[in-house]
Amino acid sequence: MNNYDFGTFILTAIAIVLSLTVHEYSHALISTAQGDETPKYYNRLTINPFSHVDLLGLLSLFLFKFGWAKPVPINPSNYKNQRLGTILTSLAGPVSNLLLSFLAAIIYFKFQPESYAVIYFLKDLILINVGFAVFNMLPFPPLDGSKIFAELFRGKIAEIIYSIEGKGIFILFLLLMFPPFKYFIARLIEFVFNGVIVIAIQLVSR
Repeated sequence: MNNYDFGTFILTAIAIVLSLTVHEYSHALISTAQGDETPKYYNRLTINPFSHVDLLGLLSLFLFKFGWAKPVPINPSNYKNQRLGTILTSLAGPVSNLLLSFLAAIIYFKFQPESYAVIYFLKDLILINVGFAVFNMLPFPPLDGSKIFAELFRGKIAEIIYSIEGKGIFILFLLLMFPPFKYFIARLIEFVFNGVIVIAIQLVSR
């Protein structure tokens, strides 16, 4: 690996770690704001990446484009409204990634950097965060979308989601090897990515 490739690898690694940290910290922050001290007890109410990053999950993300961070421990029974609290806490991660992608896009179009490293980092930050936001909204355990869908719709949908809780990762791995599913996710990420770019340009040009 030459210096040029090593440099881009480091920039991508920083973007991934930053994105994972923001995602997990947001879960901890929203859960704590609703009265649950569990994240604080486990030292997860922090922006320290070492508290959130799972090394195996990070390696898997680089190798297979599918990875994970350490899940933030929460106790929904501490929420005043358990259903709403679970939805808001679960939404916090994907929403934070979407906001971070908007921030990176606005910085890119507002300041139009000339440095290749800055351009590469900002573009990576946009794409990675859009990918995290979209992927985490899928209704498969242990992704955030599973809890959101289960609590929103309940009934049979919740039963199905919770019945595959222990098999969610395995199901996701299988789906990701299925070309139509991969194509669907790629197009969905592309759609959201383009939306972020369009909105950021509109905001900057005002």
